[in-house]
Amino acid sequence: MFDINNFKELLEYRKENENITIAVAMSGGVDSSVTAYILKKQGYKVFGVTMITCEAGVDADARKVCEDLGIEHYVLDLTESFSDKVINYFINEYEHGRTPNPCMICNRHIKMGALIDFALEKGANFIATGHYSNIENGVLKVGHDLSKDQAYFLSQVNKDKLKYVVFPLGEIEKTDVREIGKYLGVRVYAKKDSQEICFVEDGKLKEFLIEKTNGKIAREGNIVDTDGKILGKHQGLAFYTIGQRKGLGISSDKPLYVLKLDEKTNSIIMGSNEELFKDSLTANKINLLKVSSISELEGIECFAKTRSRDKFHNCKISVLGEDEIKVSFKGDKVRAVTPGQGVVLYDQNYEVIASGFIK
Repeated sequence: MFDINNFKELLEYRKENENITIAVAMSGGVDSSVTAYILKKQGYKVFGVTMITCEAGVDADARKVCEDLGIEHYVLDLTESFSDKVINYFINEYEHGRTPNPCMICNRHIKMGALIDFALEKGANFIATGHYSNIENGVLKVGHDLSKDQAYFLSQVNKDKLKYVVFPLGEIEKTDVREIGKYLGVRVYAKKDSQEICFVEDGKLKEFLIEKTNGKIAREGNIVDTDGKILGKHQGLAFYTIGQRKGLGISSDKPLYVLKLDEKTNSIIMGSNEELFKDSLTANKINLLKVSSISELEGIECFAKTRSRDKFHNCKISVLGEDEIKVSFKGDKVRAVTPGQGVVLYDQNYEVIASGFIK
């Protein structure tokens, strides 16, 4: 049962905080709103910044929460850079048979890039977000709630930016954040979480991609088995995912799953569930966080995740080039390794060593 007395230290005022200014990335949701309330309670000088990244504009709740707190609220229009860095990347990945991870790109270039630069220009010493992560001694680390690993999505952030970032919710679970918000009188404490992809309406990915590519992405091709036998037709590689079984419009006497989206032949390759399990993967676009050079990754044994809600897999790293590594899994193989998704490396303390994108 929730007890506010367990969080008294979190809400304690400290006079030394009065000389520190923290900008809070305000989305209008419960996490960022409670973050702002907590920091104000702790005595920091606080102001809010809300980004405009797409046509949806500014959530009115962000402005209202800042008014409730009596803090300044800035609106930063990043629609052009968001379109260039995130949306274009998102579409391009799908066009090339990969499954993108827009949150990782957005965090690097927008939330922990342009937004930090703006906040510092406005006089902030730090920027705070509502991520459930931690930073200890300048190192990105998984938050208290391991099931909600948002360090995964932050793992591509330039490590020089992390010195300006604080995560007040890193040691709290989401259910408690809502209760703290209710206790503090945060107007949005019960607000539902935002949709997964902020610039695509839920359930409308196919329509979005067709519109943005003028229909070019809906290029029909063959669905084949591992022997090359044609099983049916697909309506465009972008509309299928590794590991998918249903909705393929094919029949078989045994269960078949999507093993590969082959851009070169514009075909989908099907196989058994057992064939989805891999003992290794390769990745590039390596972002180093706890090491200074990629050579330091050679031979290390650590943990890897290939999706945010994946479990931590024991692995060993080999360096293949200046910007390429091989992750070899020790013990259990990993199911449905998906090109375009992030692979994140953690040490035994759940600190992020590095990350990359699966090839």
